[in-house]
Amino acid sequence: MTDADLRRAIAQELARFFYHHLLAEEAKPEEVRARTSFDGKMAAQVNNAILSRLLQEFPDLPATPPPPFNLIAEWARRNRFAFDYNEYHFERYNRLFMERLLALRDNSPESADRFRKITLENFGEFDYTQTGFSISFLLRVENNMRELIREIMADLPVDPSRAWHIVFEQSKEYQETVNEVFEKRLQQARDESDRLLHNILPATIALELKRKSRVEPVHLEQVTVLFTDFKGFTLIAEQMAPAELVATLDECFSIFDAIAGEHHLEKIKTIGDSYMCAGGLPEVRATHAIDVALAALKMRDAMARLGKERAARGQPVFELRMGLHSGPVVAGVIGQQKFSYDIWGDTVNTASRMESSGAPGRINVSESSRKLLSPFFSLEARGLIEARNKGKVPMYFLNGLLPEWGHHQAPNAAFWSAYQARSQG
Repeated sequence: MTDADLRRAIAQELARFFYHHLLAEEAKPEEVRARTSFDGKMAAQVNNAILSRLLQEFPDLPATPPPPFNLIAEWARRNRFAFDYNEYHFERYNRLFMERLLALRDNSPESADRFRKITLENFGEFDYTQTGFSISFLLRVENNMRELIREIMADLPVDPSRAWHIVFEQSKEYQETVNEVFEKRLQQARDESDRLLHNILPATIALELKRKSRVEPVHLEQVTVLFTDFKGFTLIAEQMAPAELVATLDECFSIFDAIAGEHHLEKIKTIGDSYMCAGGLPEVRATHAIDVALAALKMRDAMARLGKERAARGQPVFELRMGLHSGPVVAGVIGQQKFSYDIWGDTVNTASRMESSGAPGRINVSESSRKLLSPFFSLEARGLIEARNKGKVPMYFLNGLLPEWGHHQAPNAAFWSAYQARSQG
C-alpha cells in the first residue's frame, strides 16, 4: 500500500466516525443548535455546512455502518469536559476536524495551509479567560484525540507503524501551530505589560524592576525640577461639569507630556491641577536646566494659546503658574502593587515654592537655576521674595532665550552647538 493509499484509508475511516458525530450534532436540542459562534453564525448553520462538505469529499459515507462509538463524545469524556455532550455544540472543533481530514488525505501544500489557516483563525478568536483553560489542558486534549485515532486505526488492515507516523506528524504540526498562537498571545501580553509599565516608570527604571524585581534608590547631584499649577483652579473647577473638568485637565497635561518628552524630561506625577516633571533623571544630563527652561517656555506659550481659544469659545480660562529649581534629589520607586517613580529632597520643596511664589503666565526661577541658565536665557531679577518655610530668597522670571541664540521655539545653530558642548562637559 502506497502512502497515498494509506492516507486515504485513514481519512476515510475517520470521516465515518466524524459523519455520525455530525448527525448527532443535528439531533441536539434546538437551543443548543441555535447558539452562535465567534463569527456570529449559528452552530446548526456551521455544522450543516461542514456536513455538506464532508459528503462532497467522502460521498459514500451514508452507506457505511455506524462506528462502534461517537468519536467526539468519547473525546469529550476522556478530556473530562465540564458539560454533557448533548448540551454542547462542537462547531469550532468541527471546523478544525474537517480540515484535518482533508489535509491527512490529500497531503498537499494547499490542504495543509488551509488546515493551518483555520487553526490560527479558530484559536485567534478563542476566549482564553474561560474557566479551566490552560495550555496543558490543550495539550491533553490533542493527545487524547491522537490516541483515539490510534485506536481507530488499530482495526484497519494497514501497517500500524506507518499509519501512526502519518497521524503523529500531523498532530505535531497542529500543536506547533496552536503554540504559535499562544506565543503570539503571550508576546502581546508582555508587550502590553511593558507598555503599561513604561507609562508609569522611566524605561531604564522599568527594565531594572523587571530584572531585579526592585529598584535601588539613587542620589543625583544635579537635576532641575519644574512645577506648574493653575491660578484659581478650585473656584473655576466648582463651576464646571466633572467630565468637562477632566477633559480640560487631560488636554493641558497631554500638551505638557508631549513637550516634556521632546526635551528629555521625566514626568513625575500630577496632583490635582499641579504637574511635576524634572530634567537630568533617571539618566544624568548636563543640560538638565536648559532642557527644563525650554520646555517651560513652550508650556507657557501653549497655555497662552489655549487660553485665547477657550476665551473665544466662552469657556473658563486657567492661568498657568510655573516654578523651577536645580539641585540634588533622591530618586526611587515606591509601592508594591502600584508602582510610582518619585523624587525627594529639599530641591523638590524649593521648586514647589518657586511655583507658589510666582505669577500667572510667568516662570519663576531660583538662584541655583539662574546660574545654570544665565549664559543662554534672559532672566528678570525680582529681588528677595518671601517663600514659605524658606524666608526671603532671590527669584527671577525666565523670559526667553537671549537674542544671540534665537527664539526658544526655534533656537539657532549657534545655540545647538553650545548646547552640545554643554552636554559633553
